[in-house]
Amino acid sequence: MEYIVIIQIRDSLVGLLEKMIIRQKKIKNNLKEKLIRYSIMEGSVAHNMDQVVTQNEITENKLSGTWSLWAHLPHDTDWSINSYKKIDNFHTVQAAVALTETLPHKMIKNCMLFLMREGITPTWEDSKNRAGGSFSYKVSNKIVPSIWRDLTYVLVGETLGTTNTVQSKINGITISPKKNFCVIKVWMADCSNQDPTIIGQIGDGIVSHGCLFKKHNPEY
Repeated sequence: MEYIVIIQIRDSLVGLLEKMIIRQKKIKNNLKEKLIRYSIMEGSVAHNMDQVVTQNEITENKLSGTWSLWAHLPHDTDWSINSYKKIDNFHTVQAAVALTETLPHKMIKNCMLFLMREGITPTWEDSKNRAGGSFSYKVSNKIVPSIWRDLTYVLVGETLGTTNTVQSKINGITISPKKNFCVIKVWMADCSNQDPTIIGQIGDGIVSHGCLFKKHNPEY
């Protein structure tokens, strides 16, 4: 019976993940179309569509870097990079909000999510993660969707670390589902500072009390 339930949960998450990827493509296309129409309505001087898109890109509020959201099914025993599904890349405030605000709570609570800097895969074996570790937080399912949302915003806004040096060493954040709670981790590029107070507090979820730091243990 337990095996059947696991299969049902897995199939449900697979369907949800596929819908999420398709939805993100539609949201991006719709956002671009709206900004193009806005540029035209504002009287932007453009002789062809390329010029309008260029004007449109200037209108967007760019983040300081590009981020990638990945997903992995919790019951999948394959941990090769091929088992991870990339939901989307984004580099603007508008795209970050569009993605974060449309993430289903069911996916946040039941799927493993990884929000990483561009060029860093969500594995310990990645060259930029090998020498690092992570701060680990136990977060109740009652508040985990809002904590994940707020954490995403301060991360991509480059304000999660208490100093610029700390922030520059944050490679990403991850969430893993448990029975009545989720484990959220902040991945660091190295283990030089394991003091949890270097990570800013977010609500009642990301707090230094009870936080644990653990070095990554790559298999190869």
